[in-house]
Amino acid sequence: MKTIEIDDDLYQYIARQTCHIGEDASSILRRLLAIESYQVTAATPTQFGDFSALVALVKSDEFVNQKKLVNRFLSILAVLYTCNHSLFSVAAASLHGSKRRYLADDEQTLLRSGNNTKPKLIPNTPYWVVTNSNTARKIFIIESLMNTMEVPDYIIGLVKTQFVAK
Repeated sequence: MKTIEIDDDLYQYIARQTCHIGEDASSILRRLLAIESYQVTAATPTQFGDFSALVALVKSDEFVNQKKLVNRFLSILAVLYTCNHSLFSVAAASLHGSKRRYLADDEQTLLRSGNNTKPKLIPNTPYWVVTNSNTARKIFIIESLMNTMEVPDYIIGLVKTQFVAK
């Protein structure tokens, strides 16, 4: 392991990107730079899917420059579906609140699950998603799907970071 000197403001930025207690600077930088993701996905995709398309999406200029959070949300969901249709289906079916469904294969199911749900069709999928929720709930939906689909933790961290980054 090497030691480097960095400016205080850069150190503070890296420290603010911590996803969990005890995460070291190398792990944070690997996640932010998606260094490990390219090596792992190119050489050994997980048994459930190759998530390099997800990494490519959140690092793309089109995604980064997208101003509307709902469009970022829909884009991530669409790519997750393409990574593994069957696992996405399992994850979508198991993801719901006590009174509300977040994803369904038809708009009417979501409309019946609550007022002002504003369902939207996830592009290039047969699924609809509730879009009238706050950012925290959107992150919860994305993270829950990724966890069920067994997306590697460092990619989940990258997606969450890029999802809200402006």
